[in-house]
Amino acid sequence: MSKYSIIIADHLAEEGYDLLRADPDVTFDLRPGIKNDELKTLLCNYDAVITRSGTNVTADLLENTGKLKIVGRAGVGLDNVDIEAASKKGLIVMNAPTGNTLAAVELTMGMILAAARKIPAADQSTRSGEWNRKKFMGVQLYNKTLGIIGMGRIGTNVAIRAKAFGMRIMVFDPYIKRKKTDDMGVTLCNTIEEVLKAADVLTLHTPLTTETKGIITRERIAMMKKGSIIVNCARGGLIDDVALCDAVKSGHLFAAATDVFEEEPPTNTPLLSTENLFITPHIGANTHEGQKGVAVIICEQVLNALHGRPYQYAVNTSFERAQLTPDMQSFFDLCENVGKMAAQLTSGKIKDMQIVLAGKRFEADLKERTFDTPFNYHPFTIALVKGCLETISNEAISYIKAPYEAKDTGLNVTESKVPNYDSMTDHIVLNVKTDSGEEIRYSATVYADGVGRITEIGPFHLDLIAQGTYLYFRNHDTPGIIGKVGTLLAENNINIANFELTRIKARGGEAACFVLVDDPITQQVLDELLNIQGIIEAKAIDL
Repeated sequence: MSKYSIIIADHLAEEGYDLLRADPDVTFDLRPGIKNDELKTLLCNYDAVITRSGTNVTADLLENTGKLKIVGRAGVGLDNVDIEAASKKGLIVMNAPTGNTLAAVELTMGMILAAARKIPAADQSTRSGEWNRKKFMGVQLYNKTLGIIGMGRIGTNVAIRAKAFGMRIMVFDPYIKRKKTDDMGVTLCNTIEEVLKAADVLTLHTPLTTETKGIITRERIAMMKKGSIIVNCARGGLIDDVALCDAVKSGHLFAAATDVFEEEPPTNTPLLSTENLFITPHIGANTHEGQKGVAVIICEQVLNALHGRPYQYAVNTSFERAQLTPDMQSFFDLCENVGKMAAQLTSGKIKDMQIVLAGKRFEADLKERTFDTPFNYHPFTIALVKGCLETISNEAISYIKAPYEAKDTGLNVTESKVPNYDSMTDHIVLNVKTDSGEEIRYSATVYADGVGRITEIGPFHLDLIAQGTYLYFRNHDTPGIIGKVGTLLAENNINIANFELTRIKARGGEAACFVLVDDPITQQVLDELLNIQGIIEAKAIDL
């Protein structure tokens, strides 16, 4: 009997099916063209669903996910997947961003050449019996400027090929580092307008998000040189189609080409009837090699995720704990436990979590932001948020769901990475603020022995192993209290494993104590502790 079942809602290349057939623990059902209403009733019975662009994975579709764990998209874009809805269900959303990269790149180059030389129109004219060579005067790419909006895998490979044509390259992408473009010998611009004004040819390579929808407006097209070219092989909806057609008709643009449409297949759009605007039916990924690539990649990664093996290309989580180095796994676990500690020690409702990752080990992001998510947190930040929210809600919250849960509950999370913090390096610092105005700072680190320790809680400095069950109490620093607490624990058959005592002043101020115990602490024990004179508060802390 198979352990895992997969439903495939769109056609894949046969090589993908071969991988699934070879796994004895997996069965799969081919349902290409299945309607969402029917898929909705079936989805809860499967561990994974694999789609292409024919299935819209909406919040409604995911209403009852049952045992579903993974949504796999055999392609680059995820416009047809509601990432937020899937994440709130704790589902892994993954795609296959490298499988058809070169197919999309080569189509882009073909469309640029087709527009520059009006190849499709010349073909049609010749087939109709004409021989009008003057009508098809084109422009050369050599020594021209190519503007690229979006410098991901596809944009980068387009730049490499365009340089071989002798083109200058100017790019706009707010999410890439200047070192990348400097190493490539291309110019990274600070604004999209800078690219538009310089470009002889403009090509777009961004996903369709709330940030990029309609990014090329009528006003921005007007900024471009007279006689320039626009090519879009990325996503429909990035360009104002009416403005694009008007610019081609007026001669402001020499030509344009698009492989994508806001509504597919297109019907009521001027793109279909504008001369010198060349169109294809969304064939960017349509090469034998490209289809094989995306099918193999998505099936491999879905299988890896189902079996608990390392996987790539999850777009709603920037990490796998298993892929972190052992010392970083220790930091990761420490962060989650600091979040749990903060949730249990804080009396009011937490409204702000300000997280500082101090040290060079935290400087590099593990994943560049690619899709339209409301955050792009470091894995250690996610661990802190998850530990805190899971403790507050007393419900299991996945790492995928945790940032969305924070957003929905109004918890404001900010993250910064610095070389050091108060002369500390390789430290996690969490500043918590509550709705009542309470502020507490937590600091923590991992020692050379690989054990995570909390070193600061509010005004108290300590050396607290960040795991286990603790009796925490805060008291006036007067003689005899520690002895009474020890006696009380002994009377209730609670064994002490470790004892961490700290105070604010040398003597006479407030003190705090964390007693690591081997046995559960009941509410009755806490009530008895609070009856000891000098005890200010007492709590049981589970990490």
